[in-house]
Amino acid sequence: MDKKLEEIKSELDSKIAELEKAKSIGILGQSKSTSDESRLMAAFGAPSLSRLMETNVAEQRFAHVSENSKAAVLALKQDLDVSRALAQMFHGAELDRDGVAGRVKNLFDSNYAREVDLKGRLKAFGSTVVGAGDELVPTLISANFIEEYELLKKVQGLFKSLSMPSATWELPVQTKVTTARLVGEGAAATDVNFGTDKLVMSAKKFSEYFLLPEELDADSTPGILALARAEVIEAQARAIERAILEGDDSVAHMDSDVVSAADARKAWKGLRKLGLAASSTVDFTGGGVTKLGLDAMRKKMSKYGVNPNELVYIAGSSAYSQMLNIDEVTTLDKFGANATLIKGALSMYRGSPVVVSEFIREDINDAGVYDGATTNRTYLLLVNAKRFYMGQRAPIKVQVKPDARAEYDRWQLVSYQRAAFVGHKQAGEALAGGGTSAERSVVVGIDILA
Repeated sequence: MDKKLEEIKSELDSKIAELEKAKSIGILGQSKSTSDESRLMAAFGAPSLSRLMETNVAEQRFAHVSENSKAAVLALKQDLDVSRALAQMFHGAELDRDGVAGRVKNLFDSNYAREVDLKGRLKAFGSTVVGAGDELVPTLISANFIEEYELLKKVQGLFKSLSMPSATWELPVQTKVTTARLVGEGAAATDVNFGTDKLVMSAKKFSEYFLLPEELDADSTPGILALARAEVIEAQARAIERAILEGDDSVAHMDSDVVSAADARKAWKGLRKLGLAASSTVDFTGGGVTKLGLDAMRKKMSKYGVNPNELVYIAGSSAYSQMLNIDEVTTLDKFGANATLIKGALSMYRGSPVVVSEFIREDINDAGVYDGATTNRTYLLLVNAKRFYMGQRAPIKVQVKPDARAEYDRWQLVSYQRAAFVGHKQAGEALAGGGTSAERSVVVGIDILA
């Protein structure tokens, strides 16, 4: 096994161990009665096995369901996924195409499917398993399943996700409100229009693939498939987070070292770019993170910084370490009733969560961009999360495909999705109804010593 596979195996062994544990406890084992499976479907409100496979067991509404039950469902999902891929790779099953799932008739032909007793476990759910590959399409993994594999979508999860009916979609939004007025008896009321604007979402396609070694056979493939599958899904989450934080779709990216058109940071204008372009910045003057600086960031937001429940600080490891020296920063162990306020938050400052991202750059200059000269500064974000949106045109899908170059005689495990990110117009941007925005719902703290 080459070095890359060794690294992935080291990172993901714990995840596989949890799934294996679920099998060992017998929740989905053939020795159990059908009542166990019925209770499992009832716990997740699934009327059928196919619906259970479409259920995101990590959703908050299932918080009351036991971890053993969740692990059991994940174990079955993984075994279905792996068995389906093996049928396609080694037993001639129809391959998936973009947007269309192949009809897998021989789901149980592999040694792996027999070893995990896949047919028996499906029968325990009342499935006839005739054409099971048609009624169960586990390889088409919805984006919300990412959480099931312990991915903390710390940044992406901050923003409301909207389903996009088309690749380019206009979202109507309100820019100002009106106040009811006194009207004299019999007097006619005058019209006052609500301020409106439109946010244009343009879906971008993200893709990643993992080359499966050509020497793989039907018996050695299952373990590598499970590892590679988790890796290509995580790659999608990493790309989206980087694009949200570091994105800039200008001809010349704000960071001089981002030049490839395939770089996820070219997908759209991210939070740092939006704040810098609107001059929504607070200068920490080459020092560390201070209470005065944090409060100045919130003040800069004006009315968009009033409600602490709508605000999130996003920091890199360096800025976060500095924040911990501020008395008002409350760490996770002291959250108390707010311990589950927001997933991924490690601390709070004045009632607003602090999220740490590995993708916050710590090699930029005092102006908040990378220039290759000054490389010892970082930045900090304060965001009103209610003012930004994620768009989902196509959820994450994972497919196994033969390499486009037939002479290599190998397979690829490919993940892809189509997503968008947009926010309300920031200060200085033109509004659709005329005039310019004065909004500052993202502020960048710059010139912070990394």
